[in-house]
Amino acid sequence: MISVIIPTLQKAQDILIKLINSLDCDKSVSEIIVIDNSLKGLEHNSKKLKVIIPSENLFVNPSWNLGVKEAKNNIIALLNDDMAIPNDFCSDIVSKLTPDMGIIGMKKEFVHNIQQIEKNPIKTQNLYLEKISYRCDSFGIAMFFYKKNYVEIPNEIKIYYGDDWIFYHNKSNNYTICGQEIYHLQSLSSGEKKFNPILKKDGEIYKKLTVKWYHRIFSFERYENIFKLRFLGFTFLFPRTKLNSNQKEQQ
Repeated sequence: MISVIIPTLQKAQDILIKLINSLDCDKSVSEIIVIDNSLKGLEHNSKKLKVIIPSENLFVNPSWNLGVKEAKNNIIALLNDDMAIPNDFCSDIVSKLTPDMGIIGMKKEFVHNIQQIEKNPIKTQNLYLEKISYRCDSFGIAMFFYKKNYVEIPNEIKIYYGDDWIFYHNKSNNYTICGQEIYHLQSLSSGEKKFNPILKKDGEIYKKLTVKWYHRIFSFERYENIFKLRFLGFTFLFPRTKLNSNQKEQQ
C-alpha cells in the first residue's frame, strides 16, 4: 500500500479534486495526505483523505518532509496538485517498485504540459521504469520511493531543489517512469513572479550546502542536456549529444 502526499495552494481546486478522485479509486492507495498551504481547508468525502492545515504556508519542500513523517505506509508518492493521471497509475508503479530502487520520477517526454485539463489521460499497458544517473526535467512532478530511501530536505530550502536533494542524496539507483503519459499544468503556483526571490535564495542555500570549496577549483557535472565544467571560478556549459541505444546500455 502507498501513501500519497500532495502540497497545495489550491490555485486550481477542481484539478486537485479530480486528482484526489483518481487516487481514491486506486486500490494501492490507502492514504492521501494533503498539506493545505492555502490554509483554507478542503472538503471531500474520501475516507483515505487526511488534510493537514499548518499555521502558515510551509511551501513545498518542508511540506514534503512533514508528509513523509506523517505517512503510515512504507511506500510514498509525492505528487503535484496540478496534474492528471490515468486510472490505477500508482498501482502500476508500485507493481514495478522494489526496495533496492531509489527515487522514481517522471520522464519529461511523457509529461504533457497543457493549459487546461478536462479529462484524465488514457491508461496504457506500456509503463516501464528506466534507470538514470541525473535528474531530468519534470522528474519531480510525481516521485515514488520507499520511505527508508527518503533523505530529508533542509527546511530552509523552501520551494526549489527539493527533488535534486532527495535524488542526489539517496544511495540507490534512481529511475524514470516511461510509457505512460500524464497531463500537467506547468508551474501553476511556483512559476509566479512573486516566488522569484525565494528561487534566488533557495539556489544560494542549495549551492552553499552542496558545492564544496574544491568544487570551485574544479568540478564536472552531467545533466540531461548539458555538461557543466567549473574551473578556477569559471563555469562552462557544453551541449550533451544524444546517445544511441547501444551507448545507453553501456552507460
